[in-house]
Amino acid sequence: MAMLSQLKKLIRKALAARSLELRKTMPAVTLEPLKLALALYSARGKGITILQAGAGDGISHDPIYRYLERISSRAILVEPNPLAFERLKKAYAGQAKVTLVQAAIGERDGEAHLYRVKSTGQPDVEEVLITSFYREHLEHYGIGPERIERITVPCRTLSSLLAEQGLDTVDLLQIDVEGYDAAIVRMALDMRVLPGCIGFEHFHLTRPDRMPLFDLLQSRGYLVCYDDWNILALSGPLLEQFLQDPFPAAARA
Repeated sequence: MAMLSQLKKLIRKALAARSLELRKTMPAVTLEPLKLALALYSARGKGITILQAGAGDGISHDPIYRYLERISSRAILVEPNPLAFERLKKAYAGQAKVTLVQAAIGERDGEAHLYRVKSTGQPDVEEVLITSFYREHLEHYGIGPERIERITVPCRTLSSLLAEQGLDTVDLLQIDVEGYDAAIVRMALDMRVLPGCIGFEHFHLTRPDRMPLFDLLQSRGYLVCYDDWNILALSGPLLEQFLQDPFPAAARA
């Protein structure tokens, strides 16, 4: 048995090395899965409902911002960091179908403690965007302990947030919460009606989270595509809709 176990480890190691070597010979990713999904929604000409957890400043590295400029969709954008939230309000000023919520999404309603880079009075992109439940996540970016501060923000569960906004589900749940992505994905998969698409970062997933989370998504009927940083999980029923009628009558009229 010990020899068989060692053999399996060697095989896994060889396959992993082969995968890394193969990636080195492949071109760099130039089309993100989320952008492909948004382009497909846009081509259908139908408005959708988007919930974005960790909206940041609404512009930096955010394809949803450009999408909402072109398509009449309802969007609930959630951002806990006051520094980022002020910029978010400016980015979406005057857009009636965009609702901004200054809160974190967590395990319980109330308040939560987050960590961010201390403000210098002239915040750069780093200060605005990097906010996490975990101090070590900021340290991973090379931010020294003297530059990190803890803040207290309002907190909502995913189900509470949807209830407050009068929603049963969303077409696209986009998550970028600096290390807390897996927890929110699991919350979404416990909902009575599942999101059509779930986008999130896999780069920061811990080893205990990674495979169980992918297995859970597949058990709920999601198909998964990814690039170097992000996962897009697309529900089977939604994919069937796309395949059967990629351009609905309303869009063709």
